[in-house]
Amino acid sequence: MILKELKCFFTEATKSMGFESKFGCLVKTTNEVIVVLSFQKSCYSSLVYLNIKLFIQGILGKNYQISRDMVNNDVGDVFRRSPKDYDQIFDLGSDLSDNERIEQLKAFVDEFLSGFIQQASTVKGIMLLAEQGDVFLLPAVKSALKKISRQNRLYL
Repeated sequence: MILKELKCFFTEATKSMGFESKFGCLVKTTNEVIVVLSFQKSCYSSLVYLNIKLFIQGILGKNYQISRDMVNNDVGDVFRRSPKDYDQIFDLGSDLSDNERIEQLKAFVDEFLSGFIQQASTVKGIMLLAEQGDVFLLPAVKSALKKISRQNRLYL
């Protein structure tokens, strides 16, 4: 399977979660967060990384507008990659057949991605993900999220 085919299947698998294809990435917008999913090819192997970037509206005085530069170059306020448990799916040099890769990709979306995105779509959810160790918040982001939470009365 080539990267273009993987992206095509992944796009189809994430449409039901509200993602749209924009500027070569997948984007989902909520009132609080813009979620960007992008692929990055490894320079050293046949592995493709799934980047998950979260842009939090109102954090540090920022109100994001979706643009090519934002989705392709910015890392977001919160950044993570897919868990290592799923690396075989994204290793285009692995021995998986196309059908096996597609089935595992669907399982990845069902088992990890849909739940993660659902939580990551809100400020409160991002704070819960940080508490659970699923994302790391830089100190400035953590402080700003606490401030937003107090302002919006989002107590955990």
